Amino acid sequence: MADACDLRSDRAQQMLDDALAARLQKASRPAIDHPYCLDCDEAIPLKRREALPGVECCVDCQAIREHKGVGNG
Repeated sequence: MADACDLRSDRAQQMLDDALAARLQKASRPAIDHPYCLDCDEAIPLKRREALPGVECCVDCQAIREHKGVGNG
């Protein structure tokens, strides 16, 4: 019979497994291609879009976002 520690350990492992499965599922979805920066509407170079699938911003706007702590992309 499992004791309380075993039950908590099993639950923690299940939570980790669920989080990993969700992360893998998200990673397997195709990224949305944004040909234009969502912040300044300038074209995002193809090389940048190929290197960072799903990128939303040009280099300059991404630097501003990171400086402000807005997000990655």
